[in-house]
Amino acid sequence: MLALINNIIDRCFFTVTFILGVQLPEFMQQYQQRLAGHLAEAKMQLAQFEVIAQQHFDGSLVTMISRYKDNSEASITSTGELIERLSTRVEYLSIHLAQVTSSDYLQSVYQFILHVDKKIAAGTMEHFAMAIPLELSAIATGATLAISALLLKQLTVLTVKRAFNREQIADLKN
Repeated sequence: MLALINNIIDRCFFTVTFILGVQLPEFMQQYQQRLAGHLAEAKMQLAQFEVIAQQHFDGSLVTMISRYKDNSEASITSTGELIERLSTRVEYLSIHLAQVTSSDYLQSVYQFILHVDKKIAAGTMEHFAMAIPLELSAIATGATLAISALLLKQLTVLTVKRAFNREQIADLKN
């Protein structure tokens, strides 16, 4: 009877971890879409400043930022710093999007885990819609996570049983 209950628990555990595992590619896709949206918005805002730089600073955004920051008027200096941060953000988001949209799935997962933007990930999680993508990468991720978790569970149970059996044997000898 205990073996039957353990078997049912193992199957439930496997199923739950499999479903959670297939969510990683879905979460990554929604994260990438959110990241692309942030990048598009930042580029649109920066483009407006680039028009001004084109008109008044021979097209050099760097010159415009430098002159704004060197100005004695606090509001103009702050505007220069704002434009500089916006330019830096566009560069950061562009690089990050390129990293996590690698054509190699494993490389993409690695880059996602290594370079995840916590604010964008939190926003993605807040609006995350679970789905079960029927793609090989999603199924493989789910299966790998489920099998690994099941093996880890079995190793933990065996370790505990072995330690418990040693204690019982030691108690019997005494």
